[in-house]
Amino acid sequence: MTSPLSLRAGLRNALRIAAPYFRSDQRSVGLGLLASLIGAQLVVVGAAVAENYWRNAFFQTLQDKNWPGFIEQFWVYAVIAVFHICGAVYQRYLSQWLTIRWRGWMTSYYLDRWLEGAVHYRAMMSSNAVDNPDQRIADDIRSYIGLTLELLIGVIGALARLTSFVAILWALSSSIPLSIFGVTIPGYLVWAALIYAIAGSFVTHWIGRRLIQIDFEQERREADFRFALVRLRENSEAVALLRGEDFEKRGLAMRFRAITDNWFRLMNRQQLVGLFSESYKRYSLYFPYFIMAPLFFGGTMQLGSFMQSGSAFNEVRNSFSYFINAYLKLAELAAVTHRLSQFTEVVEQSKAANVERASPPHGAALDASEIVVKTASGSTIIAVGTVRVESGTSMLITGLSGAGKTSLVRALTGIWPFFDGRISTSAHRTLVLPQRPYLPLGTLRAAVSYPEAPEPSNAPRIVEVLKDVGLGDFVSQLDQSDRWDVRLSEGEKQRLSIARALLYRPDLLILDEVTSALDKPSEISLHRLLRTRLPAATIVAVSHQDALHSEYDRITILKRSTA
Repeated sequence: MTSPLSLRAGLRNALRIAAPYFRSDQRSVGLGLLASLIGAQLVVVGAAVAENYWRNAFFQTLQDKNWPGFIEQFWVYAVIAVFHICGAVYQRYLSQWLTIRWRGWMTSYYLDRWLEGAVHYRAMMSSNAVDNPDQRIADDIRSYIGLTLELLIGVIGALARLTSFVAILWALSSSIPLSIFGVTIPGYLVWAALIYAIAGSFVTHWIGRRLIQIDFEQERREADFRFALVRLRENSEAVALLRGEDFEKRGLAMRFRAITDNWFRLMNRQQLVGLFSESYKRYSLYFPYFIMAPLFFGGTMQLGSFMQSGSAFNEVRNSFSYFINAYLKLAELAAVTHRLSQFTEVVEQSKAANVERASPPHGAALDASEIVVKTASGSTIIAVGTVRVESGTSMLITGLSGAGKTSLVRALTGIWPFFDGRISTSAHRTLVLPQRPYLPLGTLRAAVSYPEAPEPSNAPRIVEVLKDVGLGDFVSQLDQSDRWDVRLSEGEKQRLSIARALLYRPDLLILDEVTSALDKPSEISLHRLLRTRLPAATIVAVSHQDALHSEYDRITILKRSTA
């Protein structure tokens, strides 16, 4: 798994996550926007340098009571302000532009891998399954890009300011040397800013190092609470029928208490970091004036140089202190990148499918041998020596509840990651219908056509198959968008599932208790319909109904594993 939560690991992960985008086919636009964003930041820094020199001239006109010079400096500042304004506005604009392009690419990148084959299912079933993948794709990517750009531009700005203002501060310090016990200290203001910042950075990290773990835990608990709310919404009918509202409230309250408990830990730790960082920032604003006060009151430093030195000192101190000012953001970025890296690792580990796309024995559509299906912990669910189905024939798998029928189907289709054995198929178009049909959001036409997109050329066939499975009353509502998964009964959804098979025309059709919600005559009728309408298809069905035995060429009875 990913390295432990730390700032170093977080920054290393952040670079690794960013690399694919800037090596992709969008790298030219991405690098161009990034370069423009950096340019806007350098404009802001340049304006700050110009303003620093302006401060010397401006305050010197005050000391000299030079009215014409005073007015002239206002016009000079008006020009400098244009660069400040344009730099700040376009820095934000370019950052937003790069953010949405980068986010779009990363979202597509992660979705492609998450939805590659059955990776999303195997990843959820693995022993190191990640929690709340929806949050990682939606929220964590957004947070990662925002934090990365903010911190990257901040670092570049800090380095640019440091380079510019160290030279100014060194020159000012050297022009008016400071002697302590007869020893002249060159660039004393630079050394003072450096020592001040190093001490502050060390204390900040010592106080706030636990923030990364607390941030990570807060995101996890927030996602758990949101998932529980979504799950309640999706199962609201069952909860209402069972009068389970009080139980759900207790569960949601417990999850929210977990959020508040960790929130207080986060508050307390951020309070400590905030107290120090704000104290550090506030006291440092006038620290340089305190250091230079003897020179000013002694008459060796003019007011303009005094004010310019104080401004330059704070710019240098801010640059040296960037780690302190950005610590909370760095901690948040480390937690986010850890979540994304963890997600990526699990996806990569779940990519390998167990079904060989090899040629099975001649004439067989599906061939499996020495199959041992296991749980994630390694316990055996079911062991089957050989499963072979000849092309164009049908087989019914039956057995008592708990015998492992559904687990065997998951293994045969390649989505279950925990099994040993060899499976091969010659089918080019395979369709598996689960006991609980999935209906996507959108129109009824899209639901019937799933997993393919509805085609205009299929319109007459869609009407035909709906009538064949007993859903003719819904033909007039084909293009109506609705929550069909809620509106249709379980039996109607299973009829819709059969309609999909008739429309899809697979070479290999695997049915897992697909008519269990229907009465016996309807079950027999629909299984017979499949055999009649798909005469060339190989059909493997799972059911515990004895009445279906006569509809299939071969019967396989599974027994419970004693392992």
